[in-house]
Amino acid sequence: MEEVKLTGKKIAFIGGGAMAEAIIKGILGAGLVQAADIFVGNRTQKRCDYLNATYGINAMTCNKNAVKEADLVIFAVKPQVAPVALVPEVIRAMQKSAWVLSIMGSVSIEQLHAYAPGFAVIRTMPNTPLACGEGMTAICCDENVTDEMKEIAAEIFGCCGEIEFVDEKSLDAITAISGCGPGYAFVIIDALADAGVRAGLPRKLAIKLAAQTLAGSGKLCITTGEHPAVLRDQVTSPGGTTIAGIHALENHGLRGAFYDAVMAVLARNKELQGN
Repeated sequence: MEEVKLTGKKIAFIGGGAMAEAIIKGILGAGLVQAADIFVGNRTQKRCDYLNATYGINAMTCNKNAVKEADLVIFAVKPQVAPVALVPEVIRAMQKSAWVLSIMGSVSIEQLHAYAPGFAVIRTMPNTPLACGEGMTAICCDENVTDEMKEIAAEIFGCCGEIEFVDEKSLDAITAISGCGPGYAFVIIDALADAGVRAGLPRKLAIKLAAQTLAGSGKLCITTGEHPAVLRDQVTSPGGTTIAGIHALENHGLRGAFYDAVMAVLARNKELQGN
């Protein structure tokens, strides 16, 4: 069995929201660390109590106490909260040998170094399906990141879904595809389910049909390695029902809508980054 790089190490999270919880659930489920070696700093005691009761970890409202023993500190707050949460006294409480992993969207490696000067930094772009073990996470590293740190990042996010190591310059486009993609998918599921209800199906059944169809189609694309156009052709008979439906979607500008969605995300990212 391959050695688990996280064995015996302590992990601290600054921020204990849904994404942090998904990662905690994944690493505990994979046996990467013990619950006693996970620490979380979170603003509200109610959330800390929930995390402690659910996972047996060490959640607390003091970020300084949460990070002081950690080998790895994961920045898991929303970007707009970072200036309040990642204050110098918290960073000073970190061990000098620690390193940083960030899941904060729109926060560059340069900005992370400003928050945590002198620490090696890995920036990631995960998405919400991490919560069910089907996430997609892009990972990029600064020049101080060691091979072991890369392997640990791969372990953490690999137990929650798929990973890719990328250059930071790709992260804005990746955010627009996989980071925001679940939002697009839920809109599609909701719309397709509404159409099913319009066609006479019960709501619960229509949602299940739409959701499982999208999930299964994505899985088929990944497992076969086929281009999506090839898989589309396999279900599209000449003069049949599927091509009639695709024709209707094309008439309503489906492809153009996705192009526009991605470009809108890129534009908003620039605004958030102050560019």
